[in-house]
Amino acid sequence: MEIAHRIHLIGGGKNGMQLTHELDCNVYAIHCGASCVLVDAGAGVAPERIVSRLEADGIPPERVSHLLLTHIHADHAGGAAYLRDRFGWSVVASAEAAPWLASGDTDKSSVRQAMAAGLYPADYRYAPCPVDIRVADGDTLAVGELRFRVLETPGHARGHVCYLLEEDGVKSLFAGDALFAGGKIYLQHTWDCHIQDHAASIARLHALRIDRLFAGHGPFLLEDAWQHAAKAHRAFERLDLPPNL
Repeated sequence: MEIAHRIHLIGGGKNGMQLTHELDCNVYAIHCGASCVLVDAGAGVAPERIVSRLEADGIPPERVSHLLLTHIHADHAGGAAYLRDRFGWSVVASAEAAPWLASGDTDKSSVRQAMAAGLYPADYRYAPCPVDIRVADGDTLAVGELRFRVLETPGHARGHVCYLLEEDGVKSLFAGDALFAGGKIYLQHTWDCHIQDHAASIARLHALRIDRLFAGHGPFLLEDAWQHAAKAHRAFERLDLPPNL
Protein backbone atom coordinates (compact mmCIF):
# COMPACT_ATOMS: atom_id res chain seq x y z
CA MET A 1 0.00 0.00 0.00
CA GLU A 2 1.68 3.23 -1.15
CA ILE A 3 1.10 5.83 1.55
CA ALA A 4 3.48 8.61 0.46
CA HIS A 5 6.08 9.37 -2.18
CA ARG A 6 8.65 6.54 -1.99
CA ILE A 7 6.96 4.92 1.03
CA HIS A 8 4.78 1.82 1.24
CA LEU A 9 3.12 0.18 4.24
CA ILE A 10 3.57 -3.53 3.62
CA GLY A 11 3.00 -5.06 7.06
CA GLY A 12 0.94 -4.51 10.16
CA GLY A 13 -0.92 -6.56 12.74
CA LYS A 14 -3.71 -6.23 15.27
CA ASN A 15 -2.43 -2.83 16.46
CA GLY A 16 -2.27 -1.54 12.89
CA MET A 17 -3.93 -2.19 9.54
CA GLN A 18 -4.09 -6.01 9.81
CA LEU A 19 -2.17 -6.35 6.56
CA THR A 20 -0.10 -9.30 7.75
CA HIS A 21 0.08 -11.54 10.83
CA GLU A 22 -1.62 -10.12 13.93
CA LEU A 23 1.67 -10.07 15.89
CA ASP A 24 3.48 -7.93 13.31
CA CYS A 25 4.40 -4.32 13.83
CA ASN A 26 3.99 -1.83 11.01
CA VAL A 27 6.54 -2.64 8.31
CA TYR A 28 7.51 0.04 5.80
CA ALA A 29 9.26 -0.20 2.42
CA ILE A 30 11.11 2.85 1.11
CA HIS A 31 12.24 3.38 -2.48
CA CYS A 32 15.82 4.66 -2.50
CA GLY A 33 16.29 4.75 -6.27
CA ALA A 34 17.61 1.52 -7.69
CA SER A 35 17.16 -0.25 -4.36
CA CYS A 36 14.72 -0.30 -1.44
CA VAL A 37 14.94 -0.69 2.31
CA LEU A 38 12.50 -2.15 4.80
CA VAL A 39 11.98 -0.70 8.26
CA ASP A 40 11.34 -3.52 10.75
CA ALA A 41 10.58 -7.15 10.01
CA GLY A 42 7.45 -8.22 11.86
CA ALA A 43 7.30 -11.11 14.30
CA GLY A 44 8.40 -13.85 11.90
CA VAL A 45 5.33 -16.04 12.44
CA ALA A 46 4.18 -15.72 8.82
CA PRO A 47 6.96 -13.72 7.13
CA GLU A 48 5.91 -14.89 3.68
CA ARG A 49 2.91 -12.57 4.01
CA ILE A 50 5.26 -9.59 4.17
CA VAL A 51 7.00 -10.88 1.05
CA SER A 52 3.63 -11.25 -0.69
CA ARG A 53 2.71 -7.66 0.23
CA LEU A 54 5.98 -6.42 -1.18
CA GLU A 55 5.36 -8.22 -4.45
CA ALA A 56 1.75 -7.00 -4.60
CA ASP A 57 3.08 -3.44 -4.41
CA GLY A 58 5.38 -4.10 -7.33
CA ILE A 59 8.57 -4.37 -5.26
CA PRO A 60 10.57 -7.52 -6.03
CA PRO A 61 12.24 -8.75 -2.81
CA GLU A 62 15.50 -8.94 -4.73
CA ARG A 63 15.40 -5.15 -5.05
CA VAL A 64 15.54 -4.70 -1.26
CA SER A 65 19.09 -4.18 -0.03
CA HIS A 66 18.72 -3.33 3.68
CA LEU A 67 16.49 -4.17 6.63
CA LEU A 68 16.53 -1.35 9.19
CA LEU A 69 15.49 -2.48 12.66
CA THR A 70 14.33 0.08 15.20
CA HIS A 71 14.74 -2.38 18.10
CA ILE A 72 14.82 -6.10 18.73
CA HIS A 73 11.49 -6.82 20.40
CA ALA A 74 9.96 -9.82 18.68
CA ASP A 75 7.17 -8.01 16.85
CA HIS A 76 9.79 -5.84 15.13
CA ALA A 77 12.76 -8.19 14.68
CA GLY A 78 11.43 -11.74 14.84
CA GLY A 79 11.18 -11.95 11.05
CA ALA A 80 14.70 -10.65 10.40
CA ALA A 81 16.39 -14.07 10.21
CA TYR A 82 13.92 -15.37 7.61
CA LEU A 83 14.28 -12.31 5.40
CA ARG A 84 18.08 -12.21 5.66
CA ASP A 85 18.45 -15.95 5.03
CA ARG A 86 16.08 -16.01 2.09
CA PHE A 87 17.06 -12.80 0.30
CA GLY A 88 20.46 -11.78 1.66
CA TRP A 89 19.31 -8.38 2.89
CA SER A 90 21.80 -6.50 5.08
CA VAL A 91 20.37 -6.26 8.59
CA VAL A 92 20.92 -2.94 10.38
CA ALA A 93 20.49 -2.56 14.14
CA SER A 94 21.93 -0.55 17.00
CA ALA A 95 25.35 -1.56 18.23
CA GLU A 96 23.89 -2.10 21.70
CA ALA A 97 21.12 -4.47 20.64
CA ALA A 98 22.95 -6.29 17.84
CA PRO A 99 24.52 -8.99 20.05
CA TRP A 100 21.15 -9.81 21.57
CA LEU A 101 19.57 -10.37 18.18
CA ALA A 102 22.57 -12.30 16.88
CA SER A 103 22.32 -14.75 19.78
CA GLY A 104 18.52 -14.87 19.87
CA ASP A 105 18.60 -13.71 23.49
CA THR A 106 15.05 -14.18 24.79
CA ASP A 107 15.81 -12.29 28.01
CA LYS A 108 17.38 -9.14 26.57
CA SER A 109 14.66 -9.04 23.89
CA SER A 110 11.97 -9.56 26.59
CA VAL A 111 10.56 -12.45 24.53
CA ARG A 112 10.60 -14.86 27.45
CA GLN A 113 8.66 -12.40 29.61
CA ALA A 114 6.20 -11.65 26.79
CA MET A 115 5.55 -15.35 26.24
CA ALA A 116 4.95 -15.86 29.97
CA ALA A 117 2.43 -13.01 29.81
CA GLY A 118 0.61 -14.72 26.94
CA LEU A 119 1.53 -12.13 24.32
CA TYR A 120 3.14 -14.76 22.11
CA PRO A 121 2.17 -18.42 21.65
CA ALA A 122 3.95 -21.05 23.71
CA ASP A 123 5.69 -22.43 20.62
CA TYR A 124 6.95 -19.04 19.40
CA ARG A 125 10.60 -19.11 18.32
CA TYR A 126 12.76 -15.99 18.35
CA ALA A 127 15.24 -16.81 15.60
CA PRO A 128 18.83 -15.56 16.02
CA CYS A 129 19.90 -13.22 13.22
CA PRO A 130 23.35 -11.83 12.44
CA VAL A 131 23.55 -8.05 12.21
CA ASP A 132 25.51 -6.84 9.19
CA ILE A 133 25.65 -3.13 10.03
CA ARG A 134 25.77 -1.83 13.59
CA VAL A 135 24.79 1.79 14.00
CA ALA A 136 25.02 4.37 16.75
CA ASP A 137 23.64 7.81 17.44
CA GLY A 138 24.42 10.32 14.72
CA ASP A 139 25.43 7.78 12.11
CA THR A 140 24.24 8.30 8.55
CA LEU A 141 23.19 5.29 6.53
CA ALA A 142 23.41 5.94 2.79
CA VAL A 143 21.23 3.75 0.56
CA GLY A 144 20.89 4.75 -3.08
CA GLU A 145 19.60 8.30 -3.35
CA LEU A 146 18.66 8.61 0.32
CA ARG A 147 20.41 9.22 3.62
CA PHE A 148 18.98 8.00 6.92
CA ARG A 149 20.16 9.62 10.16
CA VAL A 150 20.27 7.33 13.17
CA LEU A 151 18.84 8.65 16.45
CA GLU A 152 19.27 6.67 19.65
CA THR A 153 15.92 6.82 21.45
CA PRO A 154 15.87 4.55 24.52
CA GLY A 155 12.88 4.45 26.81
CA HIS A 156 10.58 1.84 25.36
CA ALA A 157 13.58 -0.46 24.96
CA ARG A 158 17.34 -0.45 25.26
CA GLY A 159 19.05 -0.28 21.90
CA HIS A 160 16.09 1.50 20.33
CA VAL A 161 16.82 3.79 17.38
CA CYS A 162 14.73 5.91 15.04
CA TYR A 163 15.62 6.66 11.43
CA LEU A 164 15.20 10.23 10.21
CA LEU A 165 14.83 10.88 6.49
CA GLU A 166 15.02 14.47 5.23
CA GLU A 167 14.11 15.08 1.60
CA ASP A 168 12.90 18.27 -0.12
CA GLY A 169 12.58 20.02 3.23
CA VAL A 170 10.32 17.29 4.68
CA LYS A 171 11.37 15.42 7.81
CA SER A 172 10.05 11.86 8.02
CA LEU A 173 10.63 9.85 11.18
CA PHE A 174 10.52 6.07 11.23
CA ALA A 175 9.93 5.87 14.94
CA GLY A 176 9.46 2.23 15.89
CA ASP A 177 7.95 2.28 19.37
CA ALA A 178 9.37 5.64 20.47
CA LEU A 179 6.31 7.73 19.55
CA PHE A 180 2.83 7.16 18.17
CA ALA A 181 -0.02 9.21 16.76
CA GLY A 182 -1.90 11.15 19.41
CA GLY A 183 1.29 11.72 21.39
CA LYS A 184 1.14 8.18 22.75
CA ILE A 185 4.07 6.15 24.00
CA TYR A 186 4.44 2.48 24.90
CA LEU A 187 5.42 1.71 28.49
CA GLN A 188 5.73 -1.95 29.47
CA HIS A 189 6.79 -3.80 32.61
CA THR A 190 10.03 -5.04 31.04
CA TRP A 191 13.65 -4.84 32.21
CA ASP A 192 14.66 -2.11 29.77
CA CYS A 193 11.63 0.18 29.72
CA HIS A 194 12.64 3.39 31.50
CA ILE A 195 10.46 6.46 32.02
CA GLN A 196 13.26 9.02 32.36
CA ASP A 197 15.00 7.73 29.24
CA HIS A 198 11.70 7.90 27.40
CA ALA A 199 11.16 11.50 28.47
CA ALA A 200 14.61 12.46 27.19
CA SER A 201 13.99 10.71 23.87
CA ILE A 202 10.63 12.44 23.43
CA ALA A 203 12.25 15.80 24.17
CA ARG A 204 14.77 15.08 21.45
CA LEU A 205 12.10 14.12 18.93
CA HIS A 206 10.05 17.17 19.86
CA ALA A 207 13.03 19.42 19.06
CA LEU A 208 13.27 17.97 15.55
CA ARG A 209 9.85 19.36 14.55
CA ILE A 210 9.11 16.40 12.31
CA ASP A 211 6.61 16.63 9.46
CA ARG A 212 5.69 12.97 9.04
CA LEU A 213 5.57 10.09 11.52
CA PHE A 214 5.75 6.44 10.53
CA ALA A 215 5.27 4.64 13.82
CA GLY A 216 5.62 0.97 14.65
CA HIS A 217 1.91 0.57 15.45
CA GLY A 218 -1.29 2.42 14.72
CA PRO A 219 -1.78 5.16 12.13
CA PHE A 220 0.94 7.01 10.26
CA LEU A 221 0.91 10.80 10.01
CA LEU A 222 1.63 12.70 6.80
CA GLU A 223 1.45 16.28 8.10
CA ASP A 224 2.18 18.20 11.31
CA ALA A 225 3.54 15.19 13.17
CA TRP A 226 5.47 17.60 15.40
CA GLN A 227 2.23 18.42 17.16
CA HIS A 228 1.97 14.82 18.35
CA ALA A 229 5.55 14.86 19.62
CA ALA A 230 4.77 18.13 21.38
CA LYS A 231 1.77 16.57 23.13
CA ALA A 232 3.90 13.77 24.56
CA HIS A 233 6.63 16.24 25.51
CA ARG A 234 4.20 18.52 27.35
CA ALA A 235 2.93 15.59 29.40
CA PHE A 236 6.45 14.74 30.53
CA GLU A 237 7.16 18.41 31.31
CA ARG A 238 4.15 18.36 33.68
CA LEU A 239 5.73 15.37 35.43
CA ASP A 240 2.86 13.36 34.01
CA LEU A 241 2.91 10.47 31.52
CA PRO A 242 1.66 10.63 27.95
CA PRO A 243 -1.19 8.26 27.08
CA ASN A 244 0.00 4.68 26.72
CA LEU A 245 -0.52 2.69 23.55
